[in-house]
Amino acid sequence: MKKIYRGIDSDFAEAFKKSELYKLYEEHKDELFIGVRNNYLNLYYNSDSIAKVTYTREEIKCEIDKYYLEGKHYSSADKGKRARVEPIEIYNHYEVIKKNSDKKKSDEKKAQSKLFLLNNQNIDSNWFCVDIEYIRQYNDREEKNIAGFNARFDIIALSKEKPHRVALIELKYGKKALGGESGIYKHVSDFDKFQKTGLFESHLKYEIIEIVKSKNDLNVTGFSELPQVNELLAPEFYFITLNNNTESIRGTTPKQSMASYLFNEKGRWGSKGLSTKRVEPDFGDVTKKSNKFHATFLFSNSTNENLSIKDIIDGEYDEKIYPE
Repeated sequence: MKKIYRGIDSDFAEAFKKSELYKLYEEHKDELFIGVRNNYLNLYYNSDSIAKVTYTREEIKCEIDKYYLEGKHYSSADKGKRARVEPIEIYNHYEVIKKNSDKKKSDEKKAQSKLFLLNNQNIDSNWFCVDIEYIRQYNDREEKNIAGFNARFDIIALSKEKPHRVALIELKYGKKALGGESGIYKHVSDFDKFQKTGLFESHLKYEIIEIVKSKNDLNVTGFSELPQVNELLAPEFYFITLNNNTESIRGTTPKQSMASYLFNEKGRWGSKGLSTKRVEPDFGDVTKKSNKFHATFLFSNSTNENLSIKDIIDGEYDEKIYPE
């Protein structure tokens, strides 16, 4: 088996804890969180990486998309899009960075961040969110080509009690987020492919163990309750839909719209029609445990303005639909 890359070493962690970036994190834990990657860290605000942090020659270095400092968009091909800056610059310009991120990011990404933070700040939650904006990082190009796809998850959560359960979560905000190229069909397809390729057993579970270890080394709030994570149960899959309300009496709720993309039968979950691109013909009824792939669906009327779910899986949703 090839080496699994994920995490940072103890020297990196100690150096980071002495930097202005860690001071910034400590002062703003209510809105910032740290993502552990392959020998680097991402500092997130609004589920938005506002700094990529590396450790080279015994020195903390960081890189930022210049948009967050200047408010000006650069093309992805522009070599001047990203800038190497000193950690103190991120610290000193944090309010500017926040303002520019707030203008850019969607309601869905802001809700994703808020769910993550509310959960991890709640000592009574049954879960820890261990990662956000997870993307499988392959060891080399050949391995990536063999896999044929990138495993991506909005949030990865881990139960506090043993045996540790793993929740792989996709978040949708409102019914407009359910269709199209990044809608429910694609996520079910990716979840199904992830399950079939065995990437949890071969990679993800080891990555989660390393993430928890690194976050303990960084003294990230809450992770001291998970000092040793060695064995993980097979992953469970979740779709969380927020803003689950209708804009008009004759309109459809996100749940009703979701049903139109999931099922072959009109009327399930109150659906008023069927999408031409549906999940069931290709992947079966994903609400049934007997199906090879199945998921739990959580619905909440919350918006970013009133979002108060403090347990990301077991919290007070308006409706929970477990696999039957």
